[in-house]
Amino acid sequence: MGLISIFRDATVPTTASTVVTVKSGDTFANLSDRYNVFISVLERANNKYGDDDLLVGDHLIIPDNNNDANDDNSSKQHSSSKKQSQSLLDSQEAWNEANAEAKAWISFHESTDSYTAQNGRYYGRYQLDTAYLNGDYSPANQERVAEQYVAGRYGSWVNAKAHWEMYNWY
Repeated sequence: MGLISIFRDATVPTTASTVVTVKSGDTFANLSDRYNVFISVLERANNKYGDDDLLVGDHLIIPDNNNDANDDNSSKQHSSSKKQSQSLLDSQEAWNEANAEAKAWISFHESTDSYTAQNGRYYGRYQLDTAYLNGDYSPANQERVAEQYVAGRYGSWVNAKAHWEMYNWY
């Protein structure tokens, strides 16, 4: 097992909206060192809690780490804490936006945004298998089933889009 440094070098500048793609060999420890963010912050921001949750091609949010380790002033520590909280909110907002964009991209590429598009047994805006829809082809059911399908299979729309781009299906 390798050593994990408690000191961080700012080797790669980040902003609250930085999104990175997991590559072969990436771990939370090396991503933490590379982007100057604590492992626990990475895990919490991405709802992944161990290296086994990292898959090549996954997209991760790298939150901005604005904490000042040399600051002993309690008001500045409070300010730093508020900045970290805001950074986490900003990273979640960026993640939500990235997922919304990926969902819209998939919808357009699957059906040009049509809830009535058909291709064999695949139906609707997200070209879901009709068996998944259980006879209810309403837009509301298509949205609900698409969310369940993507969450269960890929974890996020960003990851589903990455899969689509690699294999031309999701």
